[in-house]
Amino acid sequence: MADSLKKEKVDYLKEIPFLGLSRISFGGEWREQYQSYTHFNFGEVPADFVTKSPYQLMHRVMLHANVELPHRIRVFAQLNNTARFWNPNPLTGQLDQDLLSLHQFLVDIPLSNSLKLRVGKQEYSFGLERFIATREGPNTRTPYYGVNLKYQRKNLQWDAFVSHPIKIKPGVFDDGPTDEILGGFYGNYRFQKRHFLEPYYLYFESDLREYLFKKGLEKRHTLGFRAFSGIGPVNYDIEIAHQSGEFRDLAIDAFMGVWDFNVALKKAFYVGFSGNYVPGDKSNRDGQLNTFNTLFARPPFGQTVALNITNTWNFSPYIRYQDLKHWLVTGRASFVSRQSTEDGIFTPNMTPARPILGKNQSSVAQPICNIYALDAQYFPTKHFSFQLELGYCAAGSYLQESGSGQNVHYYALRNVYRF
Repeated sequence: MADSLKKEKVDYLKEIPFLGLSRISFGGEWREQYQSYTHFNFGEVPADFVTKSPYQLMHRVMLHANVELPHRIRVFAQLNNTARFWNPNPLTGQLDQDLLSLHQFLVDIPLSNSLKLRVGKQEYSFGLERFIATREGPNTRTPYYGVNLKYQRKNLQWDAFVSHPIKIKPGVFDDGPTDEILGGFYGNYRFQKRHFLEPYYLYFESDLREYLFKKGLEKRHTLGFRAFSGIGPVNYDIEIAHQSGEFRDLAIDAFMGVWDFNVALKKAFYVGFSGNYVPGDKSNRDGQLNTFNTLFARPPFGQTVALNITNTWNFSPYIRYQDLKHWLVTGRASFVSRQSTEDGIFTPNMTPARPILGKNQSSVAQPICNIYALDAQYFPTKHFSFQLELGYCAAGSYLQESGSGQNVHYYALRNVYRF
C-alpha cells in the first residue's frame, strides 16, 4: 500500500497540461555518497593536500522539467547541484563540486518519424562509455554544448554529432565551453535477436592534453566497432579501435582492444573474464605518438583507483549475480601491468599519473597494481537504489619505483532517490 501511494504522488508530476496544447513533466534525483580512502592515489598526492587518507560526503541533487510542445517538439531543462563535504583537501576539478549549474538545456526537433535534431547543452552516452560517458560514478556528470542528429528505426539507430565539452567550475553558474572539439558518428545495429554491432568514428581536437610532459595541438581520429550480445547463457562484448592523426609534429598511431566473456552457471549467476590490451608509446624518438586517448570515458576500474586503460594490459576474472529485478553484485580481480616501458600511465580523464616530473622516470618495471573489488547494488523499487563498494589495490613495482606506492583501501555507500 505504501509503495502504491508513493507512486501515485510521484505520478502527479508527470504529463501535466501546460499552456493549452503542451504538457510538462517534472523529475529529479537526490544522491548521497560516503567514500573513504586509505592512501588515496597510492599516497602520491600534491603538496597542498592535507591528508593522503580522506573520507568525504559527496552530495548531488538534479531537478529537471520536460515540456512536450505541438508537432512533437520537446524542450528539456535540468539544474545540477553537487558538493563535497568533510574532505580538507583541495577540490578535484570537473568531478567533485558544481554548486549550481544549468546542467542541460536542449530542444528536440523532429525532422521525420525516424529522424530528429537535438540542439543545446546535453549529455552524451554511447556504448559501454569507453570513449564518451556521462560519468555517473563521480559526483558531477559531464555535459557538452552540441548538435546531434538522431536516427532510430526498428533494428538500427545512430547519432551524428559535433560538440564542445564544458569546463566545470565549482561555483554558481560559472561553467563554460572549452576550445576542444568532439564529434563523430555512433551506430547500433541489431542483426539477430540478441546480437548487436556498433560501428563508430570520432574526431577530437584539443590543446589541453599532455603526453610525457609535452602539450600541443592534438587532432585525433578514432575508428572502431563494438560487437556484443544481450544477456543469455553465453555472453560476449568485444571492442576494437584504432586512432590516427597528429600531435604537434608527431603522427598518431594507437590501438585499443577490450573484451568481456561470461557464462551462466545457473539462473542469474555468471562467471567470466574481461580485460584489455592497449599499447603505449613505443619510443620518444620515432616521430610517432602511440599513446591511446580514451577521450571522455567512464573510469574503467571503478572508484578505487583513478587509473585509465591507456598503456596497459589487464586480465580481470569475476563472478556476478544479476537477477534483472533487484540485485546486481559483482566480485572482481584485475591484474594490471604497463604494456610499454617507454610510456607512462594516465587517469580516466587522460591526465598523466606517472611518471612524475622530478621523480624516477626511467623505471622499466611493468606491474602497476592488482585490484580486488566488490560492487553490490540493490533496487528495492524503481525510485530507490542502494550501492556498496569495497576495494583493495595492491601497488605494483612500477608505482613503487616511480613515486609513492602505498596500497589503497576504499569503501563507499551510496543511496539514490529518483522521481
